[in-house]
Amino acid sequence: MPDFKFSLPSIASLYPDQQLAYNSRNSTLVTGGPGSGKTVVTIFRFLRPVGESKDVLLFTFNRTLIYSIRGTLRDRAEELFGRLDEEQIEKIVEEKLNTFYKWHKDNINFFDSEATDLVLGTGFQNFIANDRQNIKFDELFFDEGQDLPPSVYANVLKLTHTVSVGADKAQNYRGHYVADTVENVINNKLNTQTTAFWRYLGGNFRNSKEIFQLAQKFVPNDLRVQALTATNLRSGNNPEIEVGFRTARQLEYIKEIIEKNQNSNIGILVHFKRKVLDIKEYLEKHGYSCEEDAPVDKSFSYYISKMDQNDESIMMKKLKTPFITTFESCKGLEFDIVIMPFFEQSDYAMSNRNNDGRFFATRNHYYVAVTRARNDIFILCDNKPNVLSFYNARTNITREDLPF
Repeated sequence: MPDFKFSLPSIASLYPDQQLAYNSRNSTLVTGGPGSGKTVVTIFRFLRPVGESKDVLLFTFNRTLIYSIRGTLRDRAEELFGRLDEEQIEKIVEEKLNTFYKWHKDNINFFDSEATDLVLGTGFQNFIANDRQNIKFDELFFDEGQDLPPSVYANVLKLTHTVSVGADKAQNYRGHYVADTVENVINNKLNTQTTAFWRYLGGNFRNSKEIFQLAQKFVPNDLRVQALTATNLRSGNNPEIEVGFRTARQLEYIKEIIEKNQNSNIGILVHFKRKVLDIKEYLEKHGYSCEEDAPVDKSFSYYISKMDQNDESIMMKKLKTPFITTFESCKGLEFDIVIMPFFEQSDYAMSNRNNDGRFFATRNHYYVAVTRARNDIFILCDNKPNVLSFYNARTNITREDLPF
């Protein structure tokens, strides 16, 4: 199966709104929906000062996106880094890209998302004073900015001279912001410290019309998502929703999809870690492997928090597809095909809370998951959960040409 990497176009291929967001050298908030190019803009804005030997860092929220970006930068090093030698490039890839939580733990202390502005700001100030001899970073870059609390942005200029943040209020499911306020809050926090530009990216360059229309059905009360038109999106395959598939059939069907799409990047997204491991074990019983020396046509990767360290170290070197992970960990990723099995667990996930006090899943989780797909989406379940109430298996055509 192919390696999984972040899909980064050439800088010459940026669309006008993306180019406008890239051009600014000031602090900037970049917002937009799925597939609009927020992460692409953030990466190119990061690479520019890297090429100028500036002191910068790029943060994402989840590790899987960091690993995929690292793979892309390594593979396209000559194009993206030009004159830098291999040792310099490896240092950049390993030391200048991180999750904010890990960076904070390694340099200040364990990050407390409930910490007050004063406590967090004091930590930032002490780090700059004591560890960096009062020398701020030239610029910091935050992707998936909605996953960090407002206190970070209220104090970020204590760490850096310039900051760039990418965010999407429709992907706010960690509970740090009141619904629909994410972008305004971040913008206000930045502009109390500096002059920050706000650039909105209005396109969707990932999803087909059919996939985005399905995604919209999961968030019927999100006015901005509902206002986005799918008219200009390319036409593609209808989503496939299978109800009445018992566990054994779902696992078998996942394998069938993989075998029929050997050259496609495939993401398999589920609610819980246990199901990630169930799929992993099923594939291993059928000759697949996540080992470093796995045959190309039988390889795969997976990610869960606190996973086997050997498996994670292999994944850090090279991500393979199919890639199995949870809805919580798929943000920022992009696949040709997305499979969402065991979807009957939605009712439980949407009505029960995790150790952080958040629901295991929300409608926004499903919106994000569906919009990871470029070409095809498969939703598999035993019993139809409430969130699929819009789906009617007996109806083949609706006004949107979708089977629900």
